[in-house]
Amino acid sequence: MSGYRHDLTPFVEDVVRRLDGFSLGSPGRYRNSLDAVYDATAPDVYGCADAANIAYSLGLLPTSGAERDQWVAEIQAHQDPLTGAFRHRTHTEYHTTAQVLGALDLFDAKPLHPLKFLHPLLDEGAIEHFLDGLAWFDDPWFSSWDGAGSAAALAMTGEAPPEWFDRYFTWLDAETDPKTGFLRKGFMLPLEVRRGLFANLAGSFHYFFNYVYFHRPLPHPDAVIDTSLTLFHENPFPIALEHVGYPEVDWVFVINRAARQTAHRRDEVAAALSEVADRVAERVNDEGHRNQDNYFRTVHGLLGTVCTVAELQQAVPGSFHTPRPLRHVLDRRPFI
Repeated sequence: MSGYRHDLTPFVEDVVRRLDGFSLGSPGRYRNSLDAVYDATAPDVYGCADAANIAYSLGLLPTSGAERDQWVAEIQAHQDPLTGAFRHRTHTEYHTTAQVLGALDLFDAKPLHPLKFLHPLLDEGAIEHFLDGLAWFDDPWFSSWDGAGSAAALAMTGEAPPEWFDRYFTWLDAETDPKTGFLRKGFMLPLEVRRGLFANLAGSFHYFFNYVYFHRPLPHPDAVIDTSLTLFHENPFPIALEHVGYPEVDWVFVINRAARQTAHRRDEVAAALSEVADRVAERVNDEGHRNQDNYFRTVHGLLGTVCTVAELQQAVPGSFHTPRPLRHVLDRRPFI
């Protein structure tokens, strides 16, 4: 482990054990949770898809042969053949569809049916109207599932032409707040509230990985860094002090990818990321924490933890030793 600050082998080994515990005994068939509210005997679409996402990150995903083919077929079987949507009771169909298509992409596979439920968004002016109507003030975090998931899904299937994505990003560029760097201009929530301005960051995260996928620059990277650092230091939504999951990967991804575009406050960004890496290592290597944290109780939740570690391993070189360097699924395709 020479040259690394933290050895995360205990965490990685625990993730592998947990995935085995969620397996229903044949390739690609996974529960999402062992809790009684779920049917623990039937494959769950998030369990199947996110087990693939995690296996990819750990370098354990089968890329050929019968195991790969069975996993793909299991995931594909959850699609509604009439609408093309994938559905799950915990998320919107936009989120679920994009999440599942992202898993299929790791196998170089596509869904069996076109995404007909998204085709109305291809009409002239439709995506702009759709984005404008999202719950930007009420819930910019969860509504971003729909605004980002629709574009990510169409990107992965190739069902939208390049000019459609030009319109999509033109709208996002114009509606990004130049003071905070986040979406949407005129709808920023208060800093002091736990799900206030952090919800604008978390919502923007979902659009930012579409920017990254299309190799487009973030509109206001310096402002993104300023606001992300303010959120970190003011601590309305403590980063990696309570949990290591989706809020953590949201913050790390947003500030890390903005920092790739600009040298603005470079030393402060590096110090904040390094501190978060230390916090993450302390928690994910703690068996007691892993056994109590809800993010370790579902496959979908566990993916948020794995993605946080994968992004930090890139953002803070020398921070984490793992048996194999983790691969971040967002470097392969958009959406988590």
